[in-house]
Amino acid sequence: MKLLIKVILLFLSAICIPGWKIVPLKQRRNQLHINRSFFSGPLKEGAVTVIIHGTKSSFFSRTVSNLEYPHGINPFNLIRTRSILSTIAHTLHTSCPKDFPLDSFYFYSWEGHLTFESRFQAAKKLYPILRSHTGPLTIITHSHGANVALYLAHFAHLDNNKDFAIDRLILLAPPIQEVTKPYACSNVFKEIYNLYSSADFMQIADMQGLYPESYKYTAPTTKIPLFSERIFPPAPHILQARILLDGQSPSHLHFLLTQFIKQLPLLLDLTKQAARFSCTKNFCILNIPRGNQAPHYVHESELKKNYIPRSQRDRITRLTPFKSY
Repeated sequence: MKLLIKVILLFLSAICIPGWKIVPLKQRRNQLHINRSFFSGPLKEGAVTVIIHGTKSSFFSRTVSNLEYPHGINPFNLIRTRSILSTIAHTLHTSCPKDFPLDSFYFYSWEGHLTFESRFQAAKKLYPILRSHTGPLTIITHSHGANVALYLAHFAHLDNNKDFAIDRLILLAPPIQEVTKPYACSNVFKEIYNLYSSADFMQIADMQGLYPESYKYTAPTTKIPLFSERIFPPAPHILQARILLDGQSPSHLHFLLTQFIKQLPLLLDLTKQAARFSCTKNFCILNIPRGNQAPHYVHESELKKNYIPRSQRDRITRLTPFKSY
């Protein structure tokens, strides 16, 4: 009887896992099959998009990631269909198939430890794979994946490779740190998009001021803030936007949700348009409304009159939608 109860509880817990479906055993086995061999390139010719994940904050998240894809760069066809990264690729492809064809996606998996060394070594392994690619290259990162991507400029300079270029570096909620911030001004990056939220505590929670590396790898005159930062100093090729979801500042993981990802191509276009009309500060605020409405600009002066912080809004019954501008 006890064994039967355990089997029933195990079955119920399994079907409650997000994305689980009751499918034939053979099909389930095929979905879980992973090619564990390390893909070392070369990448396919033409336009390529590489997605780099952020820090794997727990043993559980590292275990799940290792089950879905091995360390290294993984072509789209080797990724499990129901994984988060696969969902991101499908969502981008649906939103803008011309810029994001499915066969152009690669996913870079690294150890994900919350250390400078882990991110540095991740970039060191990624650079040789990307170095020989000659087509348009887009890199999309989340969280500390941004610092992995920025380190690529370091290795390009060591290699004296003046031809290596990343056409678009798209940073979602990046913890900006003094050690890697100067690399954003490298000629390696033609365009950098920084999309962030003012209420994203996880973005700035990594306290760079407490790491010895922050002082070891920066000039003696560099002032190291205690926390990581949200934005880069203004530069012509760095385009930055504060993001709102239905008038609310999203959290760190909101930048991986379908509601945000499906609007990403349009958000990039709006951010680039806003930068053309800004002479001193390449910055704008973009709101993603509920439903299928398109993102739109929000003026900072008007936002101050209408914005309700999340801590207060959660206590208020949402009777009326956020005002559009």
